[in-house]
Formats: sequence, C-alpha cells, structure tokens
Amino acid sequence: MSVAPDDFAAVRPVRRINRATQALLALALAASVNFLASLPSFRLREDLSADRRHSLAPESVETLRAAGRRSPVGEGRNAGWVRALVLAGDSSDESRLLRPKLLRLIDSYRLEAGRDGANWFRVDAVGAGSNAALLSEIAARHGVPEADTALILTCNGRARYVRRKELTDDAGAFRGEEAVTSALIDVTEDRAAVCYVTRGHGELGLEDVSQARGLSQLSLLLRARNFEMRPLDLAAAPEIPRDASMVLIAGPQATFSPAEAARLRGYLMERNGRVLALLEPGREHGLDQMLSEWAIFSPDTELQEPDPAHRTVDGDIALTRLDARGHPLTKVLQDQDLPLVASRLRTAKFDITSTPDSTLGVWQLVFSSDAAWGEADPARRPLRNDPARDQQGPVCVAAAAERATGIRQGAGGTGGRLVVVGTSDIAANARLARGGNRAFMVQCAAWLTDRDRAVSLPARGVAAYQLTATAADLWALGLRFAFVPLAALAVGLAVSFWRRRT
Repeated sequence: MSVAPDDFAAVRPVRRINRATQALLALALAASVNFLASLPSFRLREDLSADRRHSLAPESVETLRAAGRRSPVGEGRNAGWVRALVLAGDSSDESRLLRPKLLRLIDSYRLEAGRDGANWFRVDAVGAGSNAALLSEIAARHGVPEADTALILTCNGRARYVRRKELTDDAGAFRGEEAVTSALIDVTEDRAAVCYVTRGHGELGLEDVSQARGLSQLSLLLRARNFEMRPLDLAAAPEIPRDASMVLIAGPQATFSPAEAARLRGYLMERNGRVLALLEPGREHGLDQMLSEWAIFSPDTELQEPDPAHRTVDGDIALTRLDARGHPLTKVLQDQDLPLVASRLRTAKFDITSTPDSTLGVWQLVFSSDAAWGEADPARRPLRNDPARDQQGPVCVAAAAERATGIRQGAGGTGGRLVVVGTSDIAANARLARGGNRAFMVQCAAWLTDRDRAVSLPARGVAAYQLTATAADLWALGLRFAFVPLAALAVGLAVSFWRRRT
C-alpha cells in the first residue's frame, strides 16, 4: 500500500519564497525611506508648537540664504564650504544637556541650507576619536580651542569658536541660535575689515612673536575672524587710508607728533573713524587733545592695587569690576565671568571737565577695587595713597566714546567710536590668553567695526525632565500601567485552559 503524498510539500517552497520576498521588500522600504529622509528636498517638517521653538528664526533663515548666495558656484565647488564641528564636550551635566540641543539646532541649519539642493553646510561630530586630525589641523591654524568650546564654524580659512557659556543666558535659557547665527555671519562675511596698526613709536609689533612686545597672536586671532591686519606709518602717510575699518594704537613708547595726532583726530571727527588706543603708564603719547575732544581723560597715573583678592598668583592685577550698564564691551566679560589681567595700568576715564555734547556718549568700562588708587609719582618710595595728588579708587582704566551723526545722542546714525584702555598688556602675546583679555580684545574690534552682531533671537528652554516619586508612588503607577496587559494575559490563559479541557 503506497504512502499518501504530503499535500504541503509543494506549498513550503512557495512560503519560503514569500517570506524571503517580504523580508527583502521590508529592507528595501526601510532603505528607501532613510535615503529620501536624507534629502532635504524630501523632508517636510511643520512646527506646531505655540512659540515656534523647533524652527529657525527668520533672521537665521535669511542669514543662511545670504551665505548660500555667496558660496562658490559650480558642481561640487561649494561642498562643505561652511563646516560645523560639534565637539563632544566633557562629562558635566551642562555639557550633557547642551550637546543634544546643539546637535538638533545645527541639523536645522543644515536642513535649511540644503533646501535648494546645495550641500555647502556640512556638519561633523568631533570626539571619541572621530575627526581628531581635522580638529588638530584647525587648532594649528587658528589656535587650540578652550576646554568649554562646544562648536567650531569654519569657512574660507576663517574660524569661529563658540563656547558653552555663549549658548545660554543667566536664567539658563538656550540661546544657541543667537550664537550660531552670529558665528555664521562672522565666518561668511564677504568683505574683510581692515585694521591698521600704527608703528614708529615703539608700539607692539604686528608680526612680532616675542611675549612682551608682540601682537602675533592677536593678529592671528583677528585674521581668523575676517580682519585684514596692516601696518600704518603715520609719519609717512598723508592721511588714514580710506579703506580703514579701524586703527589700533598698541602701547606707544614715544610721543605722536602734532601732525600725526591731527590725522587721527580728522579720521575720527570728519570720517566717523574708529580707534582703539592701548596706552601705557609712564609714557607720554601726545594724544591728549584727541582724547579731550571725546571727553576721555587719561592722566599719567599708575594703578596701585593693594587688595590681594584682585591680584593673580603671579602678581598681575585682575580687574573684575565692570560697567553695570551692560555695554557690549563689558557684557562679554560679564557673561563669562572673566577678569582683565595686566601688570601695569594707567587711568582712562570720563572727563568731567569736558564741554557737554548732545551727540557724544561716554562709558566707563572697567574699574579697580575701592582700595586701589592711581599713583601720580610711581617712583616715590614708599608708595602710599595721597588723596591730594593721587586718583582715588575705584579707578577707571578703560573708557569708550561714541558720537552720533544726528543732532543728539541716539537721534541719528552711528558716527566715530573711540576706545581707550590704560594698558597694552591685554593685547601682548604674554597675556592675551589670560582671563578675559582675548574676549575683550575681540569684542573691541567687533564693536569698533560694527561686527558685534546684535542678533536678537528667541531663547529656548533647557530642561532635564526626570520623575521624582516615592516607592509607593512607583508601585501604584506600575500597577495602573500593568493592569490592562495583566488582565489580557489572564483572560488569554483562561481561554487557552478552557479550550484544552474541552
């Protein structure tokens, strides 16, 4: 008697083919969806939140569009024109909270930049061994990033480091979009700002690499921020060059001649020029009339700081008392809680004897402690505070002035600007990286050349959501969530047991 053939023998291969086909189709579907999702033209995201917290502000969108129009034209020429390097950071709670939000924000910039199909905005993650060579190359060219650097933007040989403290305000709100948009403007700016550095009076050397009298590190720093640095010999030049965005006077050891001082005065008054003067104690500079026209007084007094709380371990003076009105030049120090560090300083303050001028605004920026004084005769021994001769504390050592083009302050456009600091130490190679010196110098250059990007974008909350409950609360919550699946399991087991019995 022959054995009946298996009715399922012909069906099993077909089932295997169906299952393999289903698996291949599922994999193909997943790959296709991910490929289309990687193309910005196929990604559509609608922000339904009330405060548009997941969308870039119109100013950021327009900044990206303008940068895209400036990117190189041609197939593949603009690929990675702007690179955003998101650093891994440390293990602190602040870093763990900020990095995911920064990554999502940078991805929004990349998405918006690629709306027209271009790929000029590239994002790279740095850390855990990835892209270490790229970070080393940028550090060798633009300087080693500080420990709290969260983001580096590069473009056309320029770089902008964004620190974690720039990503939040005092209340803890996330201001990353404001910082990233400002940095993007810095690195993609078309026209370089031309900074002329005076020479011929013993000033700090523009390309000098010496620690005490060199400006090479500041020069490198400003060039990375799209500044062009050029020397200026006022004795040979008939006037300040027409393409000058600002003039830097860095620690003159000799006096400017009346003709040279007149050229600087004309540049400030007649051409709305911008000047940063770093003066030194014990040196006659010959610029008193220019300072007087801008209601700034800088007598030859040397700051004496007896308070050890305002001294560094190596004896330098640490200035932490800043203008309370939040001027842009001091705000960068206040936000990062950084002091100015210098060895010797002279007074630079508002001239209370100046003639009132409705078009002129003067700000006193940085002060010593109350116990300090401005010594009129530093050679006198022993040094002691003489109220009849010396400047009494707190002594102002940095002042800024701005002249409006209208008939009164705030009524017209911005005219000339002048910043006077009573030391050149903050710009020299030896102390540029100390305290807030570097941030202050960069901010001075940005403010004087109208590059202190007054970007005002909405803040976004930074919050770590966690469940705080007692053991009883957790048990109650677990039972409530487990009731339905446990009930379904009990019913299933009962039905299965009943069917087996019947």
